[in-house]
Amino acid sequence: MIRVRQATDDDWPAILDVHRRAFGRDEEAGMADAVRASDGFIPELSLVAVPDGAKTLCQTQGHVLTSWVGLEGSDRRLLQLGPIGVLPELQGQGIGSALVRASLDAARGLGEPVVLLEGNPKYYARFGFLRADELGLLPPPAFA
Repeated sequence: MIRVRQATDDDWPAILDVHRRAFGRDEEAGMADAVRASDGFIPELSLVAVPDGAKTLCQTQGHVLTSWVGLEGSDRRLLQLGPIGVLPELQGQGIGSALVRASLDAARGLGEPVVLLEGNPKYYARFGFLRADELGLLPPPAFA
């Protein structure tokens, strides 16, 4: 069994390790670090998965971050989920799903009606995500 809880500053080295190992590169860890240093960071929406009853930080099995992002042409900010990472040897055991569900529950708790993400539509559809392009939302031309 796992437990999802809010990440602490003490968790951060293990969080970066999870992202590096999950993706086999530094980009997602760098993204998480950049978000954490930005004004879009929401500490309540930085969540870790640990074994139920874990006593040490090295037992971090996964992490998800949801933060504020701007919407081009608007002063409205929206929530964006990601990055999300799970240790490679533990993938496929429901940890990522638990983190996504906990993030969405926390976003609802903030009263936010929309959460954006960039990811595999087949995977994220199970959580209620829809393709943005099917809703008429397109990336700015520089990113298309």
